[in-house]
Amino acid sequence: MAESASYYRYWGKAKPEAGDGPVYHLLPYHCLDVAAVASCWWERSKSLRQQFTQSMQMVSEEQAKTLVLFFVALHDLGKLDIRFQSKAQHALSNLQPDASLKNAGEDYYHGPAGYGCFVLEYLRYGIEFGNEDAAFDWLQQVAGHHGVIPDYAEFINPAFVDESIIQRDQQARIDWISDLAELFQIDLNATLESVPPMLAGFCSVCDWIGSSEYFPYESTPNIPLSSYLESRRAQAEEALTAFGIFAQLKTNKTLETLFPGYTPQGLQTLVEQLPLQQNLTLIEAPTGSGKTETALVYAAKMLHAGLAESIIFALPTQATANAMLDRLEKMADYLFKDGANVVLAHGKSSLQQSLHTINRVTAQGLEEANQQAIRWLTASKKRAFLGQIGVCTIDQVLLSVLPVKHKFVRGFGIQKSLLIVDEVHAYDSYMYGLLGKVLQQQYQAGGSVLLLSATLPQKQREDLAANWNKSTVPETEVYPLITQIYRQKSLETFAISDSQQLPTSREVLLETWRLPELKFDEFSLQRIIDAAKQGAKVAVICNLVADAQWLVKRLADAAIGIQISVDLFHSRYRFVDRQHLEDAVKKLYGKDNNQRAQGGRILVATQVIEQSLDLDFDWLITQLCPVDLLFQRMGRLHRHARPGHERPQNFRSSPSCVVIVPEQSLEYGHSGKYVYQNTRVLWRTEQLINRPSVEFPQAYRDWIGKVYMEQPWVDEPKSITDAFLHYQDTVEKVATMAANYVTNVDAKTLSDESDDATKLTRDGEMGLTVLPVIVEGGQRLTLEGCNGQ
Repeated sequence: MAESASYYRYWGKAKPEAGDGPVYHLLPYHCLDVAAVASCWWERSKSLRQQFTQSMQMVSEEQAKTLVLFFVALHDLGKLDIRFQSKAQHALSNLQPDASLKNAGEDYYHGPAGYGCFVLEYLRYGIEFGNEDAAFDWLQQVAGHHGVIPDYAEFINPAFVDESIIQRDQQARIDWISDLAELFQIDLNATLESVPPMLAGFCSVCDWIGSSEYFPYESTPNIPLSSYLESRRAQAEEALTAFGIFAQLKTNKTLETLFPGYTPQGLQTLVEQLPLQQNLTLIEAPTGSGKTETALVYAAKMLHAGLAESIIFALPTQATANAMLDRLEKMADYLFKDGANVVLAHGKSSLQQSLHTINRVTAQGLEEANQQAIRWLTASKKRAFLGQIGVCTIDQVLLSVLPVKHKFVRGFGIQKSLLIVDEVHAYDSYMYGLLGKVLQQQYQAGGSVLLLSATLPQKQREDLAANWNKSTVPETEVYPLITQIYRQKSLETFAISDSQQLPTSREVLLETWRLPELKFDEFSLQRIIDAAKQGAKVAVICNLVADAQWLVKRLADAAIGIQISVDLFHSRYRFVDRQHLEDAVKKLYGKDNNQRAQGGRILVATQVIEQSLDLDFDWLITQLCPVDLLFQRMGRLHRHARPGHERPQNFRSSPSCVVIVPEQSLEYGHSGKYVYQNTRVLWRTEQLINRPSVEFPQAYRDWIGKVYMEQPWVDEPKSITDAFLHYQDTVEKVATMAANYVTNVDAKTLSDESDDATKLTRDGEMGLTVLPVIVEGGQRLTLEGCNGQ
């Protein structure tokens, strides 16, 4: 490892032109900067060490570490080539005055090239691993550090270049691998373990951090490799802390200390019984019963046990993610010392922390790691996966298994975290297919997952367990229930044994209105107005935005002169408007009586209010929907206990829900079957609500089990059964489509910022970005008044 080794004639980072200080950073030193980051991160993170070592099976933690550092240091092997070196002529002329190759590196990508030359030249490097294919897999993972893991090995020597330069490049690669093997004490003849699932993402993030201003350029080879690596530990520690990777836990890990003022009740009393080990946990409990707090307290315990490095909380919608952010920011102060990196990620969130320390222009342009770090780390929907607590929409998690750039970095962020997925019942079959792939990857990487739901049909419980580790889940009537599936396929359930802690029985009165196309008539409009006149907070939930817009206009016209406010809330507003509306809705119809609207008021909304928003209504009217979603909507009724005088006289006793069903049986119209294509579920739900009331929590298992049972009901119409068989065929095709997106190696790799990537996460809910404008004086102006041309 002499300082005159051939690889010291190659630069790894370079400034675009001469200035103060060194203008280039020697390649071996940059690679060791990245290795120093990886080493410090490894030593600081118990969970990271365990996950890497577990996935490599027959090795110790120290052996796993040396292999990881060796291959991380090889991530820029492809830069030992004249084509890359020619990207910075001023650096090349200093290091190799006899070499000149202008404009030859424009189409040269050092990541794939490094993988290609490793596969083609490995015998020259002295590599005789007992299973060279495994070695190829390791190098392939680190070679993808700029966004895409190369699919195949291809390396062609540069044309029109003197043979001596080609030989020099090859010798530099030989020397570099040999000296790194000596530095990390790697036996190149040993049998190599299979590649850890987290390696590609770990290497990429370490490369971005190791490319920051925390690591000054060194252009003279006057420091031995071992000394240099040791000297960069302090910078690595500082950089990892600055980027929010490290945070120190407080001792708090109970409900009382994480949520001051709370007393454990119901499901929350079971947390102390839950084993701390890698697992898939399914928490089923009624709406408003404290599932979120239960999950977060258990997550805190897992962090304290070194079984996860961070928490990621995924929710179905932007509105639910926004609401969860407020709760988690408060909890973070009790969980972490000196605050924590809590980031919201759903594409409309703003940057929450300055990252100016990595802002540096380089000669290599956009391909370089620190430039990618600027783009990647300042896009909060990605950065959520690197902090201590990330709050995101489920789409952002699903992107980790789709053909998008940096999917393995998302995967790494998820796999090192305890992943919590809320409202699991809210996802369609296509998204379930992708979620299944996420569960598989989390299991393979040694991570854990918590799934939260009011309740799930048995088929979905079975599918989730099968995706985790091919386990089976027995059918049960017990409710509420926590189910844990461990790595060894063993399963354990936890139920509330203290009858005093069981959920309070709750009756919701039922009424049905039969209306054509589920549309409101004069009678129904007047009933809604009359309830508001009595002082009731009324929610009307429509399945389509168009229905909600139409209804608001009708109600507003009917309310003229009687001072009844009618609000509208759906998902198609401009984001800035939607944010204001969401905040207003949470205040006007929320828990805090000091902020709630005085007197009667009507909210017309779509499905955006059925998940996670803490709203409290006196009366609910809803168009027919599947039973599990109907129960979610009912969860907004009398959500909080209030003194009698705070609710109108006629709305103080048992809460009441009106369900609008089709005038003609089996005709579910555009507001039903075109939104919820499983018409058998709609028909069965309609049959069950033809009774005076529904009793909770018994109905969660009973009704949902009946509605989603696979066998036809005795009195089920043939048209409904036939429609379900057609629906099943569609579901199978959709599941196949999801699997194909995940496994198709020929698929075009998309930017994870693109609309096309977002479309891949949801079936039938393709996003469309629209910029509303007005035309004045022949110019198009945005609604804020800026010139939109």
